[in-house]
Amino acid sequence: MRGLSGSSARLAALLFVAIFVPTLAMLGFMSYASAQTLASQRATLVTELRDELVAEYDGGGPGSLTGAIRDRLRYNPLGEEVLSYRSAKGAVLVGNLGTWPAGLGSRSHWLTIRLQRPGDRQSRPVVLLETVLPDHSTLLTGHVASGSAELNAANQWAFLLALLVAGPVSLGLAFVLLRVIERRVARIALIAERVGEGDLSPRVELGQGDDAFARLGRGFNAMLDKIEALVLELRLVTDGLAHDLRSPVTRLQSVIERAAARQVDPEAGAALETAQQEAASLQAMLTTAIQISRAEAGIGRDRFAPAELATVLDDLVEIYGPLAEESGFTIAAEAPPGLVLPVHRELLGQALGNLIENALRYAEGGSRIALGAAREDGEVAIVVADDGPGIAAGQRHEALRRFGRLDPSRHAAGSGLGLSLVEAAARLHGGRIELEDARPGLLVRVILPDGGKAPASPR
Repeated sequence: MRGLSGSSARLAALLFVAIFVPTLAMLGFMSYASAQTLASQRATLVTELRDELVAEYDGGGPGSLTGAIRDRLRYNPLGEEVLSYRSAKGAVLVGNLGTWPAGLGSRSHWLTIRLQRPGDRQSRPVVLLETVLPDHSTLLTGHVASGSAELNAANQWAFLLALLVAGPVSLGLAFVLLRVIERRVARIALIAERVGEGDLSPRVELGQGDDAFARLGRGFNAMLDKIEALVLELRLVTDGLAHDLRSPVTRLQSVIERAAARQVDPEAGAALETAQQEAASLQAMLTTAIQISRAEAGIGRDRFAPAELATVLDDLVEIYGPLAEESGFTIAAEAPPGLVLPVHRELLGQALGNLIENALRYAEGGSRIALGAAREDGEVAIVVADDGPGIAAGQRHEALRRFGRLDPSRHAAGSGLGLSLVEAAARLHGGRIELEDARPGLLVRVILPDGGKAPASPR
C-alpha cells in the first residue's frame, strides 16, 4: 500500500475519530445502562419488600410485622433478603443482621453498602432501604447484590474486548472509506490531467445516485462539453484565419515585389524593400500565431510518427550550419542512437529551429550553439544551449509569454512568439520547456515524456 500524503493522513485520522469515538461512546453507554438496569431491578425488589412489610405493620402493628419477618427468615436466614427491625429505643427486635449498620439515616431512595451477616464468610454488597414507622421504630429492608462484582468484572472485560475490536475495525473502515474517496477523486484527477494535455474526449462516469461526487461529475462533464465546443470554434476560427489572412498578405507581398521590380527611383526602391520585409515579417508572425493556437488546441496529434532524435538534430545542424558559420558560430549536435519518440516532426523541427535562430540573433558575443538529447528520469530532454549573455532569471517568465519582448522599446527584431511556439509544441507532446543558465549563455530544455506518452487526439 502506498504511503499517505499529509492531507490523506489527516482525512484518515478524521474518519477514524468519526467512527471510533461514537462506537466507544455507544459501548460505554451500553455498559452503564446494563449496570443501571440491574441496580434498578434490585432497588425495585427492595422497595416491594419494604411495602409488603409496611402493609403488615399497618394491618397488625409491631407484633404482626415481627411475625412476618420471622416467617421470612425461618427457612432461609442467609438468603438474598436482608431484614432488620428495631424498636424506637434502638433495640433490634428481629432480623438476620447481628448489629444495626452504623451511619444509616432515613432515606426514601436505595443505596448499596457492604455488610457481613452472622454466618456469612465475607462481607457482601447489599441494597438497603431504611424506613421509620409511625411509632418511631425502624424497618431495614435490603437485598444482597449477588453477582454484582462478577457482573461488573464481566462488563469491564466485555468493554475492553469490544474496545480492542472496535479500534482496528474503525481504523480499517477509515482506510476503506479513504481509498474509496481517493479512487473516485483519482479518476476525476486523471481526466483533468488528460484534458490538461489537450485530450477533451474523456468524461466522468456518472452513477445512479445524487451524491456530491455525482454532482461534481455532472458539473465537470458540463464544463468539458463547453470547453470542447470552444476549442472546436477555435479550430474553425484558426482555419478561417489561415485562409482569409494569409491570402491578402501573400497578395500584398506580390504587389510590393512587382512594384519594386518596376521602380527605378532608389529611395522608392528602398522603401518598397522595407515594406516587403515588413510584409514577410507579418506573414511569419501570422503563421506562427496560428501554429501556436492550433498546437494549444491539440491539433496535429494525428501527425505523430516515430522519429530518431539524433537524426532530427543532425538535420537541424545541416540546415542551420551555413547560417551559423556566417554569424560566427559553430553548431553541433550530440544524441545517443536509438532514442526514438513519436513526435510531430515538422512542428518539433520548427520549434527547435526557433531556438537556434534566437541563439544566432540574441547570443551576442557567443561562439557556439550545442544541441543534445538524453533520457532523464523517465523523460527525454532535448537541449539547445548557447554561450551568449543568456536571460536573467527574473525575465524568463516574460520571455515565455506570447508576444513577450525583453526589449522594452521593441526595437529589436523578432515577434515575441518564438519561445511561445516552442512551449506550445512541447505541450502538444505532453511535455514542457525550462529555461536555465548555461553559465554562460541560455540553456533551453524541451522535456518530453519517454516512450511517447503523448495524449490521444481530441474527439
